Amino acid sequence: GGLCPYDDVTSMAIPYLTDREALRQLIPEEFEITQPLLVINYQKRNAVRWMGVSQYSLVTVSTPVRYIDTPDPIDGVFHHVLWEDKTAPILGGREEAGMPKVFADIPEYRRIDSDISINLSHEGRTFLEMELVMDREYTPDEIALMNENHGRVVQLGWRYIPKIGPIPGAALSEATYYPVDNEYSSGCECSGTIAWTRPTFQQHPMQAGIIATLADLPVREYLPGSFRKGKSWMRMDLARSLA
Repeated sequence: GGLCPYDDVTSMAIPYLTDREALRQLIPEEFEITQPLLVINYQKRNAVRWMGVSQYSLVTVSTPVRYIDTPDPIDGVFHHVLWEDKTAPILGGREEAGMPKVFADIPEYRRIDSDISINLSHEGRTFLEMELVMDREYTPDEIALMNENHGRVVQLGWRYIPKIGPIPGAALSEATYYPVDNEYSSGCECSGTIAWTRPTFQQHPMQAGIIATLADLPVREYLPGSFRKGKSWMRMDLARSLA
């Protein structure tokens, strides 16, 4: 029925301020940038029912936006890229919902006391590293605030399917809406940093341009990050085209 439960989800986010004009070049004009942020979000999704309670990991790179090409503007996050380490969720979220999903090797996060490390790689070459320090636990009131309105995060993307063969142009090109609901049970405020390593075209021909473009966005200021545990529901029953 399009409601996809994830019974055990761990997520970690590192947001930082960057250059608004540089971001503007990466986001379609139908979206207004509400904050000049880049948010790097790692998730370990266990007990994924539609995958036979299997698991996978993902990392999103997003910016808070407002979709303005409508009488009723929609606030959400625009995904620049979404890395996953399993084929099934890539295919479903990309072709069906317009999320910009591609593959990466994403090992289990490593935690020693309050220190957490995450890395993404391609054929043995690391291109993104995340480091977090868990600073303080969220209060019950903060957790309750996160869970208001079903803890909903509105994912906004652009579904682009080119014409077949050498013919230029798109067979389909449209903005898409794909919400996810969350129920957080615990978490911590964190401080964090990221480090990009640009691969050469030869080392990673399919994604070298994506990685270099994101790495070129300057880190103006890191904002408080997060470590959260809980459940999620992918709301494919509510997903739609915004065309």
